[in-house]
Amino acid sequence: MSLFEFLMVLLSIIIGLGIAEILKGIARHIRNRDSVSVYWVHSVLVILVFVALLQQWWEVWGLKNYSDWSFLGLLMMLTGPTGLFLIAYLLFPQPVKGANFREYYYGPMRPVWWIAVLTVTLATLFRPIVFGDDLFTIDNASSFIGFVGFTILGLSKNRILHAILVPALFAVILWDILAMSFEIS
Repeated sequence: MSLFEFLMVLLSIIIGLGIAEILKGIARHIRNRDSVSVYWVHSVLVILVFVALLQQWWEVWGLKNYSDWSFLGLLMMLTGPTGLFLIAYLLFPQPVKGANFREYYYGPMRPVWWIAVLTVTLATLFRPIVFGDDLFTIDNASSFIGFVGFTILGLSKNRILHAILVPALFAVILWDILAMSFEIS
């Protein structure tokens, strides 16, 4: 087992836990569908976080050629998956039965945006700090857009703004996947 494979195990576990949280939340939502009030912006956010978790796992393959790892490198590598796990955990209220997802979205779930700001910041700084890569690259463009978008969402409860920005941020992550990392080799 290579060092990269060794590090991937922990990263994959955290990403897997985040995916499991989303799938459990969706399953509980389906189970209680007669008693919940759905909010489409929340549903788009759930899909966005699911795709972001997959993207984290997919893009980490690009680190396979780095041979010098440190504990700081491990911690920085785990910031993206860890932040996404926390967000995934907070996406669904406990219990789901009888939940109003619009109220939950604008109420108890609000810390998600500040976790997202911190996550995108640390994940973007990971390669420049640990490996000396350039910060300002086209590959980081979606991260800079995400930082601005998540900050605005964290500061605002304006429903129209959320209805525009959440799908726009989902489009940004899809663009990043399609343009920057659709295929790995």
